[in-house]
Amino acid sequence: MAIAGSEEEFLRNPFMIFYAEPNTPLCHGKDAVEKLLFAAEKKIPIVYTPCPIAGGTAPATMAGMLVDTLAECLSGVVMSQVVRPGAPIIMGGVVSIMDMATTILSYGAPELALASAALAEVARYLKLPMWSTGGCTDSRLLDEQAALEAALNLLLAGLSGANLIHDVGFMESAMTGSQELLVLSDEIIGMVRRIVQGIRVDEETLALDVINKVGPGGNFLGEDHTLRHFRKEAWYPRLLDRRMYLDWVAGGSLTLAQRVNKKTREVLESYQPVPLPQDVLEGIDEILRRADERAAEIEAQKV
Repeated sequence: MAIAGSEEEFLRNPFMIFYAEPNTPLCHGKDAVEKLLFAAEKKIPIVYTPCPIAGGTAPATMAGMLVDTLAECLSGVVMSQVVRPGAPIIMGGVVSIMDMATTILSYGAPELALASAALAEVARYLKLPMWSTGGCTDSRLLDEQAALEAALNLLLAGLSGANLIHDVGFMESAMTGSQELLVLSDEIIGMVRRIVQGIRVDEETLALDVINKVGPGGNFLGEDHTLRHFRKEAWYPRLLDRRMYLDWVAGGSLTLAQRVNKKTREVLESYQPVPLPQDVLEGIDEILRRADERAAEIEAQKV
C-alpha cells in the first residue's frame, strides 16, 4: 500500500485491477484461479473474462458462444463470492468469431460488437459490471479499415452500456498495439459519448419561446439561448476536419492519418508524467526487494 497510503484508502479508491482468463471451453487454469481467489481474499477488483472464438473454441453460433462464455464468467463469479461475498469482480470477455479463411480471432468483425452487446445486456440483468471490447481492428496499419472497424465497435460498446471498454488501439487481431489508433479512438470515443448522452428534453431545450421570438425566416446566431447552449450541446472535433476545401488546402491538405500521426508525436514528445514522491518510490523498491527474496526462497526449496 506504498502508493495508496493504507489498505483502507486503496479499497476506498482502487487504482489497479487484476486480470485473469478461463481457458475456453469450460476450463479454469491454475494461474487464473489463484489470481481470482487472491483478488477476492484481498478485495482487489478483478476482470475475469474468457476469450471464446466462435467456430474454434466455442460453438459457431452466437447464441452457443454466449452460453459457453456465460458459463465461464459465472463460475468465476461463484468462486470469488465463495471466498468473499461481495468481492469486486467484472464479467465479460473478448467474444468474436474465427475467420475460417485466415483462422484469426477477428477483432474487427461485426459479430464481436454484437456478441459483446448481448453479454452486456445479460450483465445488466444480473446486476454485474461488464468488460467489453472496442477501438480495435484486424487491419495492420491506420487505414480506412482500421477507422471503420474501430468506430463501429466503439459505438456498439458505448450503446450497450458496458462499464469497462478495453482493447482500444489493438490491431492485427490483438497482435499489435497502435499508438496512432489509440489517438484516433480517443476522437471516436468523444463522438460516441455525445451519442450516448442523448437529447435532453425540457422547457429550456425545447426553446419554444426562442422559436416564437425569432419567427419565420429569422436566425438564432444572435440569441442568448444559442450562447448558453452551443458549446455544451454540440461536440467539436480535434482531429476530424470540418473546414471548407480551400481552407483545408491552405492548412496543408493533411489527411486524417497525417493529422493523427502529428498528434501522436506531439503527445509522445510533450507528455510529462507526474512523478511519485521519493518515499513512495523507496516503498515500492522495498516491496519488490522482499518479493525477489521470497521468490528466491521458493526456487531454492524446489531444488
